[in-house]
Amino acid sequence: MKKRISLALALLPFLIICHPFEFTFDPIDAVIPCHEKDLRTINLVIEGIKNNVKNIRRIIVVSNRRLTDQAEWFDERNFPFTKESIAYEIFKDEHKAQQFLNAPNTRIGWILQQFLKTYSMFAIPNLSPNMLIVDADTIFLRPVEFQDPETGAGLYNPAREHHPPYFAHNAKVLPGWKKVFPPHSGISHHMLFQRSAMEALFNDIQNAHNEEPWKVFCHMIDHNELYGSCMCIEYELYFNYIFARSDQVKIRPLKWDNIPLHKFDAYKNEGFDYLSCHTYMN
Repeated sequence: MKKRISLALALLPFLIICHPFEFTFDPIDAVIPCHEKDLRTINLVIEGIKNNVKNIRRIIVVSNRRLTDQAEWFDERNFPFTKESIAYEIFKDEHKAQQFLNAPNTRIGWILQQFLKTYSMFAIPNLSPNMLIVDADTIFLRPVEFQDPETGAGLYNPAREHHPPYFAHNAKVLPGWKKVFPPHSGISHHMLFQRSAMEALFNDIQNAHNEEPWKVFCHMIDHNELYGSCMCIEYELYFNYIFARSDQVKIRPLKWDNIPLHKFDAYKNEGFDYLSCHTYMN
């Protein structure tokens, strides 16, 4: 009981401004931001969603050109930002922005895909209020539910990653934001976003800074971390925000692992709910 009370006190800034989220049972639309490097896995990802995600409706791949005919395609150029505009907002200097874009070790593509995930709810027309973001290397192998059957609230799988720059960035993006569960991370390579919670998050960010959230994400990046892992707005930010603001969402652990793609066949029959087959591990 003491732990529950201390957690509530720690989250007091969130609880004061909390309004109940309106969760629905609308079918889930899956969105997969994708790049040419993901061509070896994208159709496996789509097949895994079709066969295993319960209550699925649409599957949409977001990229700069059509990469598969197994799902809908949405052009990333329809988003309110580009690599160039993101780089400019980070530096507010055309020369420095261009240097970052052209650097051999630039992280601009990695940053862009986070923006695409976070903004898909608002950029893609006629999207369900229940949107499942899935990384383009994450393959579901067994049936998985993403909503509580009684409330429609999201079910979330925890991870163990802990990278301090993510939390420093998010705390600047949204004053009062903090990590809710010390042992848990939200970086499990997929995330159910629910519209009422996303709208509240974006409104809170805009009200705190009087600026578009995507620009806030840029301005709050620590330039010393730019060539490493400088932010996690699609997973850590939302995961901790919704658990701070709602007592309906739940932790629901799944069996999963991060593996190189060449080990997929060896792992796929070992009872995993899903596997994330990362290019950097190949």
